Amino acid sequence: MYQFDSCPSRAGSDSVKWHAVSGDIIPMWVADMDFASPPSVVDAIVNRAAHPCFGYPYNQDDLKAHVISHYQNKYGAKVEPEWIIWVPSVIPGVVAALQMMGGEFMYSIPMYDHIRRLDAEAKLPVIEVPMKRDENCHYAMDIEALEAAVTPAVKSLILCSPHNPVGRVYTREELLELQAFCKKHDILIISDEIHCELDLEGRHIPYFSLNDEAKIHSVTLSSAGKICNIPGLPMGFAIVPDEKIRAMLISRQDGLLPSGNVLSIAAYEKAYDGSCDEWKNELRTYLRENRDLAESCFNKIPEIRIPHNEGTYLLWLDCTDLGFENPAQFFEEKAHVKVCAGEIYGFNQCVRFNYACPRDQLTEALSRMEKAIAQWREEK
Repeated sequence: MYQFDSCPSRAGSDSVKWHAVSGDIIPMWVADMDFASPPSVVDAIVNRAAHPCFGYPYNQDDLKAHVISHYQNKYGAKVEPEWIIWVPSVIPGVVAALQMMGGEFMYSIPMYDHIRRLDAEAKLPVIEVPMKRDENCHYAMDIEALEAAVTPAVKSLILCSPHNPVGRVYTREELLELQAFCKKHDILIISDEIHCELDLEGRHIPYFSLNDEAKIHSVTLSSAGKICNIPGLPMGFAIVPDEKIRAMLISRQDGLLPSGNVLSIAAYEKAYDGSCDEWKNELRTYLRENRDLAESCFNKIPEIRIPHNEGTYLLWLDCTDLGFENPAQFFEEKAHVKVCAGEIYGFNQCVRFNYACPRDQLTEALSRMEKAIAQWREEK
């Protein structure tokens, strides 16, 4: 059994998540976890750092073999070594793929805030299309809205799977529907799957593995950054089965797609060689329990509506009925809990809440938010 009920102090760890708060404010915002990374990953980094030479790495053939085995074992998905392209992290890989295609690109909102900045980074026009939401606060891609918004200039579509911030793990039927839309309009799917191992319900389907058609028209990007809590060791990979698209992406390197650094490589070998599979399983169990606790709390607050979280460790809270101009500011000032403001994801009246932390920290944050809303009701 691994220990998730406690966390090493983040002091001295250069954590942006904790550096941004002061006093007794609890940070429940940035998408990293308040857990130590898997022991095998930590040991690998320490052992490699003990060697005083940090030259250019030779190759990552062994790491490719671990990634290939991981995809076969977890998803039943075949990956060939030549399909893998190393990237500094997922977002630079997305940018390279966007620039490779040119034209305009699309995605559904709400959407992870960095993706919403990619029009400036890739210097390409973007079309944002709202997701549809039913009476149970269940979000889904709106294919009809995508059809209404698409133009002949659209060359790519960014899929966030599992979805950040609404926590969807897409079904095969949903992915096939999106695939049909993209095939009809000759659009490349760029699938950001950085949260892929955080599928808490359902089963994540790597986009390239959907069928043979998906292999031809996709770039799938992933990383161990989220599942092993090592975003401070940036590295990632693109899986590109189609030879033509792969050659085009490699041609976009321009110094942006390196082979990785020696500490990241050491960490990633352990992230994918199976040595921390038990840790990952126990983490997912702990996160499900945290999710259930948080959802139970928020579902008792009539002014807040939340979609059921299927993947990631992020809850999307619709606070429209609170009537606040800035609900994130309310929670920080009145509850002393820092959450992400929904504005950066495309919806001002929502906030994103990170529940990947020890249970006592989560319980305290939920209690504070609940009390702040109760106090607000009394003062109305």
